[in-house]
Amino acid sequence: GGTIPPLAGRPQAELAAQMQAFKAGTRPATVMHQIAKGYSDDQIAAITAWFAAVR
Repeated sequence: GGTIPPLAGRPQAELAAQMQAFKAGTRPATVMHQIAKGYSDDQIAAITAWFAAVR
């Protein structure tokens, strides 16, 4: 296993794309795909905007 990269300050588009991939099941995950399925696209946009703004 590798280390978990920090999310703070990453571009929103990158974070949103990763979350959408988890939601669609196209990105390998242990539990994140199950968590992401619970969020709407608007919620994913809000979450990723917050992480992108954190420094």
